[in-house]
Amino acid sequence: MSELFIQVDVQLTRIFVPIIIILGVVSNLLNIILLTRRTLINHSCSLYFIALAITNLFYSSFLLICNLLADGYDLDPAKYLTIFCKILSYLLNFCPTLSVYFIVLATIDRYCASSINAQTRNLSNIRIARWTIGILIFILAVFFIGALIAFDISYNEEFSCIIRSDILFNRIFLIVNLILYTIIAPFLMIFFGLLTIYNTKQVRFRPVKISRYRRTEGQLSRMLLFQVGTHIVLTLPFCITFFMLILPIQIRFTSYFSIVFVICKLPFYLTVTTAFFLYILSARVYRNEFIRLMKKIFHARHSRY
Repeated sequence: MSELFIQVDVQLTRIFVPIIIILGVVSNLLNIILLTRRTLINHSCSLYFIALAITNLFYSSFLLICNLLADGYDLDPAKYLTIFCKILSYLLNFCPTLSVYFIVLATIDRYCASSINAQTRNLSNIRIARWTIGILIFILAVFFIGALIAFDISYNEEFSCIIRSDILFNRIFLIVNLILYTIIAPFLMIFFGLLTIYNTKQVRFRPVKISRYRRTEGQLSRMLLFQVGTHIVLTLPFCITFFMLILPIQIRFTSYFSIVFVICKLPFYLTVTTAFFLYILSARVYRNEFIRLMKKIFHARHSRY
């Protein structure tokens, strides 16, 4: 029976992960191109979206391929090379956390941009966005040095690159990492997301002239709120199963838990692909820029012939 579950895990990985990789690479490249266009680049929220797209592009084009080779074809250098084990573990922990906190920063930015208080609105600007992106990258890059220490090659019937939870430092690092990703980040996204919705409703009752810039700001807020909701829904199953890994329960050693863990990883992987489609669905300005880009590409290709 356990052999059957292993084969199911392998087939699920081989079927769905390549599709996710292709969607992730194409959608994030399009996000970077569209968000750097003149209509959107002058908004601070776009900088967070661009940083998110770059991180997700790297995750899709490199880390997901490593996971596909390891889980789908048993080609995993991290099992045998210590340096590869540590660097890959570092990146697999660093990139998802960096992505989720880019969304958190964007949510805070949208709260500031939607505020009726002028001083709070002033906090939503490109200069602050650049600084906060740089500071966030630095803090998380330093924090996840702990992954270089905690992860190592271990032998238990076969070689594997794992974190040994019986060591105090490793356990503390793992718990803090889980708290950062599964508790603090979703709480901040929901909290500032609700405040943004509240601010948006307050603004509707004020007879102010809406400029094109403010209209785009509102559409960026809607794009972000869609993304926050989708991100929480897609990552919640994986967060629950990942949290179970540090609990002293026997079910985590069973083949049933293994297949559930693999199934929960697939929607987690999807988070690197959804942003583009959510932006298209939720914001007219983004749809218009996409249509202009497609027309430009079609016209350039047509003119060659």
